[in-house]
Amino acid sequence: MSVSSNSSYHKNKKQKVDHEEDDGIPIPEITQADYVNLTTHADAFGVDPVPISWGHPDPAVRGPVICTVRHMSQRNAIGAHSGSYCIYTGLAVAAGKLNPEYIPNLKLTSPVFKIGPHKAWSDPKKMASIDPFGHLVTDVFSKYLEKGFDIRPTIAVTKAHIDLPECREAITAGRLKPDGRILKPSGQ
Repeated sequence: MSVSSNSSYHKNKKQKVDHEEDDGIPIPEITQADYVNLTTHADAFGVDPVPISWGHPDPAVRGPVICTVRHMSQRNAIGAHSGSYCIYTGLAVAAGKLNPEYIPNLKLTSPVFKIGPHKAWSDPKKMASIDPFGHLVTDVFSKYLEKGFDIRPTIAVTKAHIDLPECREAITAGRLKPDGRILKPSGQ
């Protein structure tokens, strides 16, 4: 996903943004369409995107990643929720099995453990390959969600056991040594 970046948090004077209250969060503009847009392109940013200061360590200043077509005029990223899986959403809507206005209720979701933040994620001389707040959407962008913005997680944090035969073989051959935490003696 590419992201449109405003270098500062302050809104451009040319941007017209109405606020419901003086909290700095714009009122969401809902785009009505009679089709399901499966993908977007680099020139599809909104005319009045929600400001994003990519790399800022404070989520309130950084701002949310908005790549939904529901808020076309306020988008600040290209891509689609669920990435390549968005085709299934489109098929479900086309088949009449999913309401095109559906927004998932994420209120009871949270990561199974906390990652970061790490200094490198906000260091302008380093490159972060993830959205550092992408798993904390319901916490750090709750005011946007309360106003009606369709903001979804950009990353998932989960625990898993991965059974890789290559790891078992490397342990047997002595190329890897299990530490019991990251790599278990079983190769998981």
